[in-house]
Amino acid sequence: MTVAVSADPQHFAAVRDFLPPRARRARHLPERGRFALVQDTDDALLQVTCDEQPITGSVDLRLALGILDAELRMYIALHAPDHVFVHAGVVGVEEQALILPGRSFAGKTTLVAALVQAGAEYWSDEYAVLDADGLVHPYPKPLSMRIDATRVTEERPIESLGGRAGNRPLSVALIAFTSYRPRAVWAPRSCTAGEGAVKLLEHSVAARSRPEQVLAAVRRAATDAVVLEGDRGDATEAASALLSRPPTS
Repeated sequence: MTVAVSADPQHFAAVRDFLPPRARRARHLPERGRFALVQDTDDALLQVTCDEQPITGSVDLRLALGILDAELRMYIALHAPDHVFVHAGVVGVEEQALILPGRSFAGKTTLVAALVQAGAEYWSDEYAVLDADGLVHPYPKPLSMRIDATRVTEERPIESLGGRAGNRPLSVALIAFTSYRPRAVWAPRSCTAGEGAVKLLEHSVAARSRPEQVLAAVRRAATDAVVLEGDRGDATEAASALLSRPPTS
C-alpha cells in the first residue's frame, strides 16, 4: 500500500516530522490515499485534505499537523493489506517482542520509555504491526511524550532517551494488558492465549473491516506468548518486573 503526502515548500519541512516511519519520496501518486496541506485564502490558515476532499476546515499549522498525523496513521492502519495494526506499545528483548496494548493516554508511551531506558529496543509506542504469522514489525515513530502530566504531547526521538529502534520482525514473548493507576502495585493475573487473542482483537484497528484476517494474526501472535493483565503504578518498577521475566522458548 502506498500513501502520499504533499505540502508547499514552506510547510513541507514541518510535515516531514509527521511522516510515517521510513517514509520516502514517491515517484508516482497513488489513486487513493493522497493527503495534502492546502493553503487557505488566509495565509495563516490551512486545510488538510485526502484525495482532494477536505478533512478539516481552515486551521492553523500546529492543529493541521496534528490532524494530518492522526488521519495518516489511521488510514495506514485501516488499509494496510498485509498487516494488522493493534493499538499497543512494543519493545524488543533478546530477539522477542513485548506487546503492551492500550488506548490513548493509558500510559503506553511512559512504560515503553521506561523499558527502553532499562535496555529494551524500541519498536513502537503506537502500534504493534502483525503479519499473517503473528510476527511484530517495527513502527518506530517518535515517542509522543506528555508535557507536564497534561494531554498535550511532544514528539521525541528514541535516541533522546539513549535508546535505539528495532529493524526486524520478532515473535511475541509477552503480552501485558496494563494501564496506569496511581499507587497501584504491579501484580498481574495470568491469562490464557485465547483470552490474549480476544483482548488483542479489541485493540485492533481493522477488526470490523477485516475480521478474519485480524483474528488469524492475533491468534498467531498470542499462541506462544505469556499473557498478563493488571494495573500498574510506577513505570520504572513495572518495566523492571516485565524485563525480569525470562523469554519464552
